[in-house]
Amino acid sequence: MVKKAEFVKRLLSEVKVRGSYPKSRKGGFSLLEEGLKAVLMRHLSEKNAESSVESLRSGFVDWNEARVSQAQEIASHLKTGSRGTRVERFEKHRAAAVDVKTFLQEIFQKTHGLDLETSCEDMVEASKALTDLPTMGQTIGGYILYQANDGSIPVHKGMMKLCQKLGLMASTTSLVKGLEMIKPLVPKGKEREFALVIHEVADRWESDIDPIYMEAAVLRTCAFGKKAHDSRIALLKRLEAKAIRDEKKRLAQEARDEAQRKREEAKAEKERQRIEAAEQREAERQRKIKEREELKKKREAERVAKAKQRELEAKKKAEAKKKAAAKKKADAKKKAEAKKKADAKKKADAKKKAAAKKKAEARKKADAKKKAAAKKKAEAKKKADAKKKAAKKPAAKKKAAKKPAVKKKAAKKPAGKKKAAKKPGAKKKAAKKPAAKKKAAKKPAAKKKALLRRRLLRGLLLRRRLLGCLLLGCRLLRCRLLGRLLLRCRLLGRLLLRCRLLGRLLLRCRLLGRLLSLQPRSAEDGARHPRLGVTA
Repeated sequence: MVKKAEFVKRLLSEVKVRGSYPKSRKGGFSLLEEGLKAVLMRHLSEKNAESSVESLRSGFVDWNEARVSQAQEIASHLKTGSRGTRVERFEKHRAAAVDVKTFLQEIFQKTHGLDLETSCEDMVEASKALTDLPTMGQTIGGYILYQANDGSIPVHKGMMKLCQKLGLMASTTSLVKGLEMIKPLVPKGKEREFALVIHEVADRWESDIDPIYMEAAVLRTCAFGKKAHDSRIALLKRLEAKAIRDEKKRLAQEARDEAQRKREEAKAEKERQRIEAAEQREAERQRKIKEREELKKKREAERVAKAKQRELEAKKKAEAKKKAAAKKKADAKKKAEAKKKADAKKKADAKKKAAAKKKAEARKKADAKKKAAAKKKAEAKKKADAKKKAAKKPAAKKKAAKKPAVKKKAAKKPAGKKKAAKKPGAKKKAAKKPAAKKKAAKKPAAKKKALLRRRLLRGLLLRRRLLGCLLLGCRLLRCRLLGRLLLRCRLLGRLLLRCRLLGRLLLRCRLLGRLLSLQPRSAEDGARHPRLGVTA
């Protein structure tokens, strides 16, 4: 292996850093803004990148607002120096806007904020965060660490491990010792280039597409790089061999597929020819069938035309017959109508004559009635005159007959006898006196009824008492048996429940006792308790 200083010189000359980075930090830019400037220099010139950062800073309230904004908004603030519509400029510089948004998002996720000055106070934690940017890469992180370290080499654990593997320094965990070992190897004024190159090597070492040790020959001079190169060559050979095998397999499979395709095409061609022949035969058969059907249709059409002609002739004859019959009917109808009119006229004349005759007869009857009424009036007048004359003659006889009326009044006196005859009614009153005796006789019967009711009530109450005692005894017996069973089973909960039931039974017994105490002991008590149905 060449000397360490020579290795570093070759490393600086042979390793090409992707993109361009600012040669110096712009005054007034924070570390985050310097990182944004480095990101934009991948797409724009340094001057346009600085102008774009200033435009973004003035266009948004803070960088967090820019982080959560859309790529179109970020693109509208980029100073690219190109002209065109807003849509055209966005399409042209879309990648730059997306990179700005991605950078801000990754910084926020790693540091939980966007203040890199505060985060870089602890270089150990800052190096862990800034050298692990998945999309932006470690080179930008190395540039930010270089600017945070005031233009000196940013030594951190990841960088020390890589330098130890490359053989630039001995094994150590002290950052101070690591800086002392690396600083003499780096030419003066090349600290920025060394920070970018070493982080570019770290970023591209594990690349699957183009690892850095395949491009830079100086890296293959150390054991670590040579081993990685040999492993990569072996892997590429294996992949090439596998690709050759896969290609052979693919070609063999393509040949088999081609043969299968040809067989299928031959089979399909044969099937197609068979189907065409069958279709031709079927078409010929259908043509013959069609010709026969057309001939049949033609004959059928001729037959139908002849039948229609016959039908038309028959219809014409039938119409002529109908017209003749209709004419005959019309003539007969006219004759019948004329006959009806004549008969109606005759009937009307006969009705008129009969009506005139009836009127004459009615007039004669009315005259006869008038004559009879006049005759009756004359006879009635004669009779009335005769009655008046006869009534005047007996008037004197009636005056003489009015005197014997006094006798009639005297004859009315025997009515007093009738009143006297009514006096036996007093006897009837006297005869009613035995009814009082009947009432007196009814009183013992009422007493008997009251006694019977009392006895019945006592019997009912006794029965109630007996039934209550029996029920109480049965319940108590059951409760005792249940109590014993419960004591044996040690079910104290159920025993308490039964005790509640016993309390309810005792309450019922007390109520029965109160009811029984209301029993009437004599007729007076029965009179005091009308609810029991006993009356005095």
